[in-house]
Amino acid sequence: MIDLNFLLYSFIALFIIVDPIANVPIFMGILSDFNRETRREIVKKSVIIATITLVIFTISGEFVFRYLHIEIYSFRIAGGFLLFIIAIEMLFGKRTGTVSSTEEEEEARVKEDVAITPLAVPLLSGPGAITTSIVLFNSAQGISERFIVLFDIGAVFFISYFILSRSEKVFDALGYTGTRVIVRIMGLLLASIAIQFIITGIKEAFLGIGHV
Repeated sequence: MIDLNFLLYSFIALFIIVDPIANVPIFMGILSDFNRETRREIVKKSVIIATITLVIFTISGEFVFRYLHIEIYSFRIAGGFLLFIIAIEMLFGKRTGTVSSTEEEEEARVKEDVAITPLAVPLLSGPGAITTSIVLFNSAQGISERFIVLFDIGAVFFISYFILSRSEKVFDALGYTGTRVIVRIMGLLLASIAIQFIITGIKEAFLGIGHV
């Protein structure tokens, strides 16, 4: 039976951290020299690459932890702090440095293929998204919930393509102020998720130490 609460929770967490709405003006700026058809093709390619990248990291994360002897609660706590930093920057209206720098965005204008970097990585599938998906995947109860996480990754990027491929219309509808307001609301929600990651990680750490 599908856990609708987990499905909704993981979807919201991933959508907030991928944050396609906040990426709208950045995508518009980077792709401004291309015509509409080319822009859509580049967005499509970047979303596909971001999806594949995130799925690979999500599935392989557990094996990497085992190889490096890292407990999931350690990663959960570290990931929580990373997400909290990103959330604070979103709340204060700053473009987080964990995603991409202004220099990288400027360089992207003259690159032959901007779909891979910085659009796919790290704008869409950055450290925050990778951290969130790995934590969700490894905290899933059973195979069905793991499939839910993978499904939510696909759903989030499908919606991201729909939003980013129509960047001009989205930006015209929301405007600069509307976009900033939504980013701040998402930042607040992300901060709450980050704190929950940290609290859960600390609880799991104490339980693990207790068993030892």
